[in-house]
Amino acid sequence: MAKKIVMSWSKCKIEVGKTGDNDAMATQLSDVGTINDKSTTLATEDGETLTATATGGIVVAEEEGEPVVTITTRVKEMDFDKEKMFTGAEVSSDSNELTVKTNVVSDDFSVKLTPKNVGAIGIKARRTHVSFRPGSSEEEGSYVDLTFKILACADGELYKKFRVTADDWASA
Repeated sequence: MAKKIVMSWSKCKIEVGKTGDNDAMATQLSDVGTINDKSTTLATEDGETLTATATGGIVVAEEEGEPVVTITTRVKEMDFDKEKMFTGAEVSSDSNELTVKTNVVSDDFSVKLTPKNVGAIGIKARRTHVSFRPGSSEEEGSYVDLTFKILACADGELYKKFRVTADDWASA
């Protein structure tokens, strides 16, 4: 009997938290917010290739570097507390204003990407570098484009794949 294929598509949630000591997965993860439809991708780009060339242009050796793996998504109307978590922006005492001093994320973050289908494959990365790019348009309103560049941990782990269970969505 053939094993049923469960697709990792459609709705997903992305949870983040600051990476712990010694590249540990964050112990507390929080949802980034409402994700724009069809905006989340996991992509792999070629790493650096080292080539040794002899006289006359003859390639005598070549070595492929580790590919760069990124998760990208667009978050609609991100709340001020989430923006503060990433960039350190200051939220006013009445929570109606946000003072932004930078859009650079200085901490590493753990990421868990969970597709909606039970049995589908999700991704957990203990350590990522986050690019935070806010924007706004008449069509989409306020949004933030997040890119999580997955970084190798000291023990060599890049990321883990996991099978989604009903418990992964229990708190959603």
